[in-house]
Amino acid sequence: MFLDRRFVLASLVAGALLAPLPAALAGTPLRGLIDAGGLSARLGDRNLVVVDIRSGETREKGRALFQAGHVPGAVHADYAHASWRLPRENTSLYLPEPAQFEALAGDLGIAPETDVVIVHEGTDSSSFGAAARVYWSFKAMGHASVAILDGGYRGWTDDKARPVATGDSAPVPAIYEARPDESLRARLGDVLKARETGTVLVDSRPETFFSGKEKHKAIPVAGHIPGAVNIPHARAFTADNRLKDKASLAREFSAASSGAGGAIAYCNTGHWAATDWFVMSEVLNLPGVKLYDGSMLEYSLEKKGPVEKSPGSGS
Repeated sequence: MFLDRRFVLASLVAGALLAPLPAALAGTPLRGLIDAGGLSARLGDRNLVVVDIRSGETREKGRALFQAGHVPGAVHADYAHASWRLPRENTSLYLPEPAQFEALAGDLGIAPETDVVIVHEGTDSSSFGAAARVYWSFKAMGHASVAILDGGYRGWTDDKARPVATGDSAPVPAIYEARPDESLRARLGDVLKARETGTVLVDSRPETFFSGKEKHKAIPVAGHIPGAVNIPHARAFTADNRLKDKASLAREFSAASSGAGGAIAYCNTGHWAATDWFVMSEVLNLPGVKLYDGSMLEYSLEKKGPVEKSPGSGS
């Protein structure tokens, strides 16, 4: 079915029924954060796709949220209900397969050379985590030019002079070809060998999860992977839910920079860990940083390695 879809899209392009997508603009690809002023200056750029990932309790509520107001020209792909993550145990978890990601990105009008800006709610650290996870997914599929809107949609609307559009979006489909970059993704085997490879395991969960006092409902055992250091994702943010400055982040994440084999970020389902991956890789530029999208859910279900609790955490 996927090959048929690509054939149809290619035929449309050949028949001039779709305008050809322009090549990437000259200059440095987007990376990390883009502020509202920088995005404002780019609106209307034919090579830019703004992806609004804001979610509601249902797909319909997420769509209504987008319809009520969004960055002009943005397209909507609800983080909770689009196929950004594949499930295990009825819990969103894994990076999509390349063909699935190609379909998702292509339907949003994104081609491999497109400049992508991701817009999240901007209301809390978890919404940034969603944007970081989508950002990592693009990078893991080999996408060169992608950034997260600093402050998200809330930051965009802080300045009432900035334009806001309403209603639905109508992206023009594109042909997307993934080029997976396995260097950004940790597998269970990488985690099990972390000690012998000198890789720092970074547990991005709150301390209560790390110590074993609390656990995710889908995870059978409480605690953390032995040898991991705990850098809760929330430490990366200021009181107004913006990322801290680089110097502050370097202090918060100092324990992650000691491994000769780089670092692997994990959490329960690969959501909070995406923030820690983003900080280490895209802000601090630490080498060899990976995200373990399987995280504690996969690790505990596979039963290939032990789980450790902190002293005094209870049974």
